[in-house]
Amino acid sequence: MKIFQNKFFLVCLCIALVLTIVPSVFSIMGYKGLAKNIVGTITMPVRWCITSIANGFEGWAMYFRSMDALNEQNEALKEENDALKQQLEDAALLEAENERLREYLDMKNKYPSFEMEEGMIISHSSGNYVTTFTLNRGSINGIEKNMPVVTPDGIVGYVTEVGLNWCMVSTLIETATSVGAYIPRSGVVGIVSGDYSMRYDGTCKISYMDVDADVQVGDSVYSSGTGSVYPSHLKIGTVTKIEVDEYSRTLVATVQPAVDFSALKWVMVITDYTSVPYTGQTEES
Repeated sequence: MKIFQNKFFLVCLCIALVLTIVPSVFSIMGYKGLAKNIVGTITMPVRWCITSIANGFEGWAMYFRSMDALNEQNEALKEENDALKQQLEDAALLEAENERLREYLDMKNKYPSFEMEEGMIISHSSGNYVTTFTLNRGSINGIEKNMPVVTPDGIVGYVTEVGLNWCMVSTLIETATSVGAYIPRSGVVGIVSGDYSMRYDGTCKISYMDVDADVQVGDSVYSSGTGSVYPSHLKIGTVTKIEVDEYSRTLVATVQPAVDFSALKWVMVITDYTSVPYTGQTEES
C-alpha cells in the first residue's frame, strides 16, 4: 500500500511503536518509574506544543471577547454622548425661545398699542451686507406692504412685497428706504435714508439738517413718526461721522443702525399701532 511507502508515516509509526513498546518492556522489568520518566521526557515537546497552541487559541478568544466588550462599551458611551448633546441643543433652543418671548413681552409692555406678528428669516440678499430678506409670514398672517419691521434693538426696515405665506423686507440701509428721524439730546430733526455708497458698509445717513445743527458723534437717532410707515420713538442707530454737504450746505451724518442685520434670525412685523409723532425737543432717557 502507498501509505506504507510514505517516509513521514513510517517515521511517525516507528516513534509510536517505540513509545509503546519501550515503556512496556521497562514496566515489565520492574522499572515503572524509569518508563514513566522516559515517556514524559519524550512526549514533553509534544505536550508543550499542544499547550502553547491551546493557550494561543484561548488568548485570541479572550482578545476578541475583550474587543467585543470594548465595542459595546464604546457604542453605549456614544449613544449616551449623543443623548447629552441633544439635551444641550434642546435646552439652548428652549432658552433662545424663552429669550424671544421675554423680548416680545418687554416690547409689548413698552409699546402697548403695537400689534405684532413674529417672523423668521428664511432667506436674505447676497453680498457683503444684508439689504433685503424674506420672512415666513405673508397675507394669511395679516401682513401687508409698508408695514414696519422691528426688533427690541430698534428699526429693521419695512415690508416691500407680500405673498401668501412669505414677505420681502427692505432694511434701513437699502437705498429706497427713508425714515423721519430726530436726535433726542438736541431735538435736531432730519431724514434717515439708505445710500448706495454706504449700503455695503452696513450704514445709512441722516440728512436735511441745518449746517449749524447740534449733532455730535455718539448721538442716538430715533424715528420721529412723520410719514406713514414707522411709529415714533423707535431706535434707528447712532451717529458715527459728521460731514457738511458742500452743495446743499447742510449737515450729513453717518448712522450705524442699532440692529445687526447680518445676525438676524427673528423679527417682528408691526401690523397695527397708534403713534404720536415727535413735535419738539425731548431729552433722551
